[in-house]
Amino acid sequence: MRVTVRTGCRLHAGFYYAGLDWGVRWGGLGFYADRPRVVIEASKCDGLRLSGFGAREPLVRRALGVLGVNGVCLEAKELIPAHVGLGSTTQLLLAAAFAASYVEGLKIDPLDLAVRLGRGRVSWVGSLLFKFGGFVMDAGSPSLRGPRALTRLEVPEDWVFVIVTPHVERGFSEVEESSILTEPWEPSLEASYHMSRGALRLASAIARGDLREALEGLREVQLGTGLYFSSIQGGVYRGSLNMVVEEARSRGVILAQSSWGPTLYTIADYRDADSIVDTLEGVLRTLNLGGFVAVSKPRNEGASLQV
Repeated sequence: MRVTVRTGCRLHAGFYYAGLDWGVRWGGLGFYADRPRVVIEASKCDGLRLSGFGAREPLVRRALGVLGVNGVCLEAKELIPAHVGLGSTTQLLLAAAFAASYVEGLKIDPLDLAVRLGRGRVSWVGSLLFKFGGFVMDAGSPSLRGPRALTRLEVPEDWVFVIVTPHVERGFSEVEESSILTEPWEPSLEASYHMSRGALRLASAIARGDLREALEGLREVQLGTGLYFSSIQGGVYRGSLNMVVEEARSRGVILAQSSWGPTLYTIADYRDADSIVDTLEGVLRTLNLGGFVAVSKPRNEGASLQV
């Protein structure tokens, strides 16, 4: 038997603060974009054989060891770039584990896999998107009951994501992130206000199909999240990304930082995508930054498994 698992990538939108008194630190929210993606083929074989994973092979081996997987060949056909803010580790590990467990006849639910693999230490968004796709707000982290969605919405099919990844310093790794986020602190009233109101504005606008209001909600939750982490990342956005966001804003484009970046993105009507790509390429030229700009459709389904 041969199976193929295809994922999307996670575009993080920010956090809302739930408060330590409620037993959680914060809740996360984000989108599932169709590209870039992970594509893994799996089949039965002797031992555990991996190919195409490059430097990430040890990470995958450790994860499969946790599950006790043996007798599976995995080949990575496509991978999401690492440490650029697209949730590559969660998508990779869940895709590999989902494919391998199916071949082994285990057929474990993806969210159970996420718990067993230690995902969700900071946010359950990537795991929930792997299963459901679309737009999700998680119910807060950490959670003794595992990943729970506060809401899950379909992203309108005529919306697209315009994604820009400047060639600047990469975002924090999971190890660096864990050291930063182990002990949360109370946000300022301003940060908490914008985090919570922005998250609700964004979710409400997606449900109503109101693109303009969705962008305003995204801008506001990003402001609140950025104020909360400003002492760590050097501003509302991380380092040199501040000037990219400001230059784009001066040209009428609202950009969001996905996780720690450097990937930034906006939401657009598909008919406006080409002009926004031109605008963002102009931003990179003006700032003398390399990088690439791409358009991706929303993925309103979770990772797929084809036998």
